[in-house]
Amino acid sequence: MLQRTLALMIFTLLAGCGQSEPQKAEPEANNAPQYSEAEIQRYVDQCDKHDGKSPLEIVRACVKLIKATHYHTLDLKGLNMESLPDDVFKGLEHVKILYLSENALSSLPKSISEMKSLKRVHLGWNEFEEFPVELFDISGLKDVYISKNKIARIGEGLKNIKSLRRVIISHNNLKEFPHVFTEMSGLKLLDLGTNSISEVPKSINKMSALIGLSLSDNDIKEIPGEIGDLKNLTMLDLSSNKLHSLPVEIAHLPKLIEPVKNHSGFVNNLLGLGFEEDGEEIYGVSILKGYKTTPPVSEYSGINLLFNDKLVLDKDFCNVFFMKLDSDAVIDCK
Repeated sequence: MLQRTLALMIFTLLAGCGQSEPQKAEPEANNAPQYSEAEIQRYVDQCDKHDGKSPLEIVRACVKLIKATHYHTLDLKGLNMESLPDDVFKGLEHVKILYLSENALSSLPKSISEMKSLKRVHLGWNEFEEFPVELFDISGLKDVYISKNKIARIGEGLKNIKSLRRVIISHNNLKEFPHVFTEMSGLKLLDLGTNSISEVPKSINKMSALIGLSLSDNDIKEIPGEIGDLKNLTMLDLSSNKLHSLPVEIAHLPKLIEPVKNHSGFVNNLLGLGFEEDGEEIYGVSILKGYKTTPPVSEYSGINLLFNDKLVLDKDFCNVFFMKLDSDAVIDCK
């Protein structure tokens, strides 16, 4: 990933050197000082993760490279770091995507709150025991990937991030459906799979913008009928729970009974589902505006009910599109 990212960065920067017409694909780079090929290559070499340098040396070199090039992505994954210096992210107000996955972090440095342009952060495969409060002050943050940690608590401050649209927090230690999510009416994608949640609150009906929800691999025995208020819900994964039935309100959700052409086959596409606004907001490619660059959500629609107790469903479910349904589920569609 790093080498591909840096190669693209070098190509973009060098393509713009000495030309009067700036490169439209990377507008951030056009505002940065111009560097020679040798200078850029030296920064790339210093940032190389595979030549025996200490993790901190690599971090500082990569940060220096990003500052010099004004590139929008900082990749610090897979360095086995347990901590980061508090000031490490100073001067990185332009960075929009941050990779810190595959480390051993249990907290974030305070300077991350200065990354005011940050849209997406990857924190999977670390040692966080609570959702990092340092992110609560980044008002424009949109996507947080924080699976495979040890998170048991999420602070109420999360609801202050009004722009947040996707939270992937599967494979953690949550024992309850986090109340804070029910106060985030703008959240679109939520993955709580592989936790220890046993109950879904009735207040889930407040999450009016939700289009994708995964509660797979938990201990849930019942889904409240209030879920029927989520009229935008298109992808629902309830697999690997302890369900005997579903409320008939789910069968009436309009996005789950629409005919789907060219279906892409997997209900839990919460991780990779794209958004058209990212083209310009993150990558600076204005030509994407107005064009359909991502598949419609309907192509991933449906319900996954595999691996539950024996399900008895109301006949209204005959009109629902199931991505996965246990063979012994009972629906009388005659």
